[in-house]
Amino acid sequence: MPVYLDEVDRWDEESHGTYEATEAEMVAFAERYDPQWFHTDPERAADSIHGDLIASGWHTASMSMRLFVDGFLSETATLGAKGLDRLRWPRPVVPGDELTVHSTIHGVDEEREEYGVVRWGVETTANDGEKTVLALEALVMVDKG
Repeated sequence: MPVYLDEVDRWDEESHGTYEATEAEMVAFAERYDPQWFHTDPERAADSIHGDLIASGWHTASMSMRLFVDGFLSETATLGAKGLDRLRWPRPVVPGDELTVHSTIHGVDEEREEYGVVRWGVETTANDGEKTVLALEALVMVDKG
């Protein structure tokens, strides 16, 4: 049974998952979508201001989305999204980081008879909360049931 709009607050202040960021996956993603040297060249990246290869922010967003779907959206009566607000990558993801996603409900905007738009805060941390690697607010359409 999916979680409808009137029950979506069950995900407030919840955390889910772990996802290991591997060097191979980071490089493969970057070579295809964001081929900047600090994402694709481990040797050169070692001498960068980051001291290591870093994941593309878009890869960080993709890994976070996977955790968000697995932890929350797959059980929710979602109808898509209207966009993102305040997308930030406060610290980079490096190979070996273990990611976890955290959910906070910021509010619900009633838009249509059939659904409301949930302002869903998403924060992704690495290594048991050691660092925040992504923060955003997703505007998720959720069926009223």
